Amino acid sequence: MENITITSTKILPIENGIGGCVAIAQMTLNDAFKLTGIKLIEKNGHRNVVYPRNMSNKHKKSYFFPLNKDIATYINDRLWKDYDSDTSSK
Repeated sequence: MENITITSTKILPIENGIGGCVAIAQMTLNDAFKLTGIKLIEKNGHRNVVYPRNMSNKHKKSYFFPLNKDIATYINDRLWKDYDSDTSSK
C-alpha cells in the first residue's frame, strides 16, 4: 500500500475456537494506530478476516474496516502470513 503500512502484528492462536476462529490479531499501522480484536476465521477451506462489531444493536456494524479491495487484500494477506509463520514454528 502506498500510504498505509502494517508496521507490526500480534497473532494470538486459539484452539477449538467458535465458528472456525483460529486466532485473534492486532496490528499497528504506520507506527501510529493500533487495531485490536480482529478475528482470523478458517472454515470449509476458506480464510477470512473479521473485524470487531458492535453486537449490542440490530445492525451489528463493524467498528473499523477496509474501504477498498486493495487494503483489504493487503491486511488479509499480511495477517494470514504472520499467522502461518507463528503457528508453523510451534
